[in-house]
Amino acid sequence: MTTGEDVAGIHLALVRVVSEWSESDLQRQVAEAVDVALDPSAIRALYLLGMNGGAMGFGDLAAHATLSRPTTSKLVARMATQGVVDPVRSGRTVEVRLTDAGRTAYTRLVEAGHRMVGDAVAGWSPDEIDGFRRQLGRFVTALSGTPPVVSIKEETP
Repeated sequence: MTTGEDVAGIHLALVRVVSEWSESDLQRQVAEAVDVALDPSAIRALYLLGMNGGAMGFGDLAAHATLSRPTTSKLVARMATQGVVDPVRSGRTVEVRLTDAGRTAYTRLVEAGHRMVGDAVAGWSPDEIDGFRRQLGRFVTALSGTPPVVSIKEETP
């Protein structure tokens, strides 16, 4: 059984991870370091598209990015102008697809993320890393109520 202090400690650590990882300046620095000229909102959309096989319906992208449809429309228009997505209309629906440049940018961002995680666990034993990966996956599954959508193989460029 967990204590209130245990839960509070986990919550605090989780808030710090989310805060650090999603900090706009950090995301911008990572993007600049790998020659990806996108703002933090576009970087998030790029990750979502890449993690979902390179394409998502417009509504799904808006929902997963927690953006309104008008904001998503402006974001997709900016990203299309930058050449990283291609919004393809089919009847009344729009599928947002990564272009070759978008796939390259996604690959660079994933590789940079892998380096950041690798640096953070440098000095950990293989057993510690494996245990952390398993427990983190278990935690995310319990938190979201769904099993992981992306396998390591799918995320790895």
